[in-house]
Amino acid sequence: MNKNITWKELKALDDIYRLKKTRANIQEHPYIKYLIYDFGILDLKPDNVKIIITTDKYEKFYEDNFKVPYNEAKAFLIENGIKPTAKKSFTLEDVTTLMLICENKDEIINNPTNIEDFSNEFFDISKYLKEKKSVREAVFNILGIDQFPLDKKENHWRLVVDNKNPKAIVLCENKSFLKQPWIARNTEVKMWYVGGNNIKILDDIDEVELSKPIYYSCDWDLAGLQIYSRIKVKLKDRNSDILLLYPNTTHKRISTYINYHSSHWDLTKTLSGLRLEFFSKKELLLIKDLIQNEEWIEEESTDLALMIHNSLTEI
Repeated sequence: MNKNITWKELKALDDIYRLKKTRANIQEHPYIKYLIYDFGILDLKPDNVKIIITTDKYEKFYEDNFKVPYNEAKAFLIENGIKPTAKKSFTLEDVTTLMLICENKDEIINNPTNIEDFSNEFFDISKYLKEKKSVREAVFNILGIDQFPLDKKENHWRLVVDNKNPKAIVLCENKSFLKQPWIARNTEVKMWYVGGNNIKILDDIDEVELSKPIYYSCDWDLAGLQIYSRIKVKLKDRNSDILLLYPNTTHKRISTYINYHSSHWDLTKTLSGLRLEFFSKKELLLIKDLIQNEEWIEEESTDLALMIHNSLTEI
């Protein structure tokens, strides 16, 4: 629900954090209603219900959920000449996607495409940029273009969040963590997107990076672990190796049979056909338990910074 709040609501939530109240007209937004009437995080001023006020729970809630992403997003927009006003219709998810686009600006410019393909690649909806003017204008501003040059082109973008002297390389199955560049900065790692069949880009990892610890962050389902297996084979050919980041949220399990998920365990094969030698005893225990219960762990539910810290301290 919170992914659908726009800059208007985000700015108001920040005002409430700093000023303990806001007069912004946001009370009809479903997420704000939820925070007021269901969650009890916000309240209405008794003598003027047009004013939203804070509660004792709000400060920690805001710091846990919005403070860092909002401040990072606001600083990014200002730095890139995009005025972050309440009139902008983009969401926090839009801004973190803009950050990813900016991080990979040179790669994108060198592989021109059309607006539908670009929109589908970065926003997961082919018509998204056509329908959201403020986001489209922000993309054009970042890329320094006024339109996408080509009607059709196959894309081979190397999506990364760079670090000049990384302690480790983290390959991510999904783009979510790449849209949070402060993770790479705070943990001193470089992140690559290798989801789906995108592992061919690993040919571009240089020898210096191959000498560093390489980790894989993924959905703990059959598709995610199959990608890990393919990466492991590919890196072995280059005399390197990769390790799984063990999820710190093993309790946050989801049935594989939910609407937005299509990767199911193969119950007819031992370990769903995965190679046992690719996994540690601890990892095998978790995988077997997930298979038995037909559950999975979503990459986005994990704490990437904590997983990186735990793995690096084990070296």
